[in-house]
Amino acid sequence: MKGTHTGWTEQEDAALLERVLDARRSRKPLKTAFDAVAETTHRRPNSVRNHYYTQLKPSERAEPAFSPFSEEETDRLLNAVLLALSKGQSVRACTLAMANGDTRRMLRYQNKYRALLKTQPERVCAARRALIEQGHRVPDPFVRDPCSPHVGRPPKPSGELETRIRALLDTLLRNLIALTQGESAG
Repeated sequence: MKGTHTGWTEQEDAALLERVLDARRSRKPLKTAFDAVAETTHRRPNSVRNHYYTQLKPSERAEPAFSPFSEEETDRLLNAVLLALSKGQSVRACTLAMANGDTRRMLRYQNKYRALLKTQPERVCAARRALIEQGHRVPDPFVRDPCSPHVGRPPKPSGELETRIRALLDTLLRNLIALTQGESAG
């Protein structure tokens, strides 16, 4: 099981940079470096990747790699996204507009909004109530709209459903192999 980590040591940063350099020298995907460091630090590969791109990757940007949101910025972001949702706009489209097309900033905004939904639902509800009192028809961000397409991975089947799906896939695979070998499928 993966542990919970809150910070990176200088040794871990150095190991990550070394693995990235090794991957580049051997013309391997950076993912191999992220996976290797994740294994040794007991972190998730995506966390390693995010740390590299936000903290360690050399860049020409003058702004710092990470700056926390102020309370005012958080409130502005929350209100902007909720108002966009009230107009039928997606979170992604709203945050991209807020970031003036800068996808890195857009992801930062989008991630902050998603984190607010998870960690501060009472704050999100309070902001929604305030906008409703101002006359806006803001949908509940905690209720998925059945008419909107699901984005991301489908939910993982569990229990009996998973067993039935596996049995179906096994049967399909056996039939496919039989057909490719000139036998009749059964």
